[in-house]
Formats: sequence, structure tokens, C-alpha cells
Amino acid sequence: MAAVVAVSSCSPKVENRGYVKQANWKDTVKVGQATRQEVLEQLGSPSAKSSFGPETWYYVSSRKEAVAFLKPEVVEQETVNITFDYAGVVREINVHDKNSGREIDLVKRTTPTEGHSMSFIDQALGNLGRFNKPGGGDSAVPGRRPEGRGGI
Repeated sequence: MAAVVAVSSCSPKVENRGYVKQANWKDTVKVGQATRQEVLEQLGSPSAKSSFGPETWYYVSSRKEAVAFLKPEVVEQETVNITFDYAGVVREINVHDKNSGREIDLVKRTTPTEGHSMSFIDQALGNLGRFNKPGGGDSAVPGRRPEGRGGI
């Protein structure tokens, strides 16, 4: 029984994300021939579309595997960029895999803001004396009329 549990815990957990790759999509989506509608029918809606420049559709897929409690590792990754001309016909197809990517170092600086920062003690002591006095009818409270004035 322990051997069965040990062997089953070694099988990786697989996580597929993005579009479902089809083996024959390169046969049907040809540069200079396929239209937007044909690409949409063959590959489905894109993962993303370009916001500027020539119209480009991006199809992104990835496969991660994790064994037991270890961090998931990207085993397979692919991005297909399909660029259309102004008539809606495929002008260019680029395929990028996991090996053509680059690691990017994130900047961990913070953006300075105007004003000053207050410590916890500054905030706590700064509120002393700002509370309404008990029974004080002439304190200005938004949405209330002071007592003694005529109303509608």
C-alpha cells in the first residue's frame, strides 16, 4: 500500500493554460491566403490582440508540471503571433517557444509621492481632540442642521 502511495505521489501535476494547440493549424493558416475569419474558425479567439501598429493576434499556451510539493516548472510554452494586413489577410506568422524568451529583472523601487508620511504614533495622537463633544448641539456635522434653527 505504501509503495502505491509513493509511486502515485511522484506523478506530476500537469497544468495546461491558453489555447489548445492543433497539429494541423499550419496547413490551414497560410500567409497571403487565410483571412481573419478563417483564423478565428481554425484557432478560436486569440489570447490577446495588439493595441497599436498592425493588427496582430497572439495565441499563447503553456504547460506546467509540478511533482509533489515542488514549485511548478514550465515544461512547454508557445506564442503564435499572426499579423494581418489592412484587407484582413494573414501577412506574417511568428512562432516563439520557451527557449526564445528572456528573463526580465523587475525593478523593486517605489515611486515617491508628494506630502509626508506619518508614523503610527503621529496618526494616533493626531486624532486626539477631534472627536465630537458629548451633548454639543452646535457642532457642525455634515448633513445635520444645527439645533434651534427653523426647518422645513
